[in-house]
Amino acid sequence: MTKNILISLTFFSIILSNSLLADSSLKVRLVNGTSQGIGKVDTLRVILLKEAMLPIRELKNLQGSFTIEKLDLPDGIPVLLQATYKGANYNKMIPPVPEMRKQEIVIEIFESGNDSKIIQTRSLLQMVKAPDHLQVFKIYIIQNKSNPPRSYSSPQGLDFYIPTNAKELRGTWTQGTSKMGIPMEFKDKSDTLKNVERSVLPGNTEVQISYTIPWTENSITFTDALLFEDSDNSKQRPVFLKPQDMKLTVSSDSNPTELTDEIPEGLKAYMVRYDKGTKQATFKLEGGKPVVPKFAQQSREIVNGDLIPEWDTALVAVIGILALLFSIQYASEYIVKIRRK
Repeated sequence: MTKNILISLTFFSIILSNSLLADSSLKVRLVNGTSQGIGKVDTLRVILLKEAMLPIRELKNLQGSFTIEKLDLPDGIPVLLQATYKGANYNKMIPPVPEMRKQEIVIEIFESGNDSKIIQTRSLLQMVKAPDHLQVFKIYIIQNKSNPPRSYSSPQGLDFYIPTNAKELRGTWTQGTSKMGIPMEFKDKSDTLKNVERSVLPGNTEVQISYTIPWTENSITFTDALLFEDSDNSKQRPVFLKPQDMKLTVSSDSNPTELTDEIPEGLKAYMVRYDKGTKQATFKLEGGKPVVPKFAQQSREIVNGDLIPEWDTALVAVIGILALLFSIQYASEYIVKIRRK
């Protein structure tokens, strides 16, 4: 009899837990960061972030405060609230922490504009030689200093140059003070142009793009180009190499300027001039001892929305350089600020 009671209690607990899971809810408040008033959105999607983005609910024409009832939110899986207003997307990540799911979630939206003068962009390249491939990182900081604050929405989206021989393309988009990047969805615009339909919110947006190029010969060659990121028409970009004994030749620049001041340990850095007409540069890399990550399983994983491997602090350090490019001359000295995670 005791056994039957235990079985009944277990069965009742399972039913109760499933019932509670189905009745999960999220409290949401929308605010307008441009007018400082009540916010409204055209659509709001609730998305589970598993191996891919899995939408589980879509609501339309919302404003102010409301509660989303009866959501199936599994434990241990982050939730993304994606609000769309006048064509711009606003993402709010909710970590898989029960207490955070119970709190009111505030989503700030902005009126939008398409004047490219309100944004400034700095970018850099990082190249790491692995045993059988070259790992390339393209890092951007996009600064939106609009006043009053508005989101920047280009009707054509933002184009990113990716060489034709690139493999394993990934990207994350981290906006504002958020610490977790949102996976980027690339659309093919041409053989080398990947388009992203995202709005740039007020403040700083960090974009990380990663791809690999197979390295099976004595040398490797690929092309890169400056697009929207050349906002000051400087036609140049800092390039970081690892290992340091890799030899770099650039088609557009017979004599890249080596950067030596405060460069992170284990990296070699150059300032590379791109072609003034095409704004392209072809890189040829030779030699160098391959870098073997301390934890091989982490070498290509996205950790908390970050594509830069946690095992290599030198790669993390260069983002500090990129942030400083807003306040110093593009080709002058660089002071490295280590970003603590």
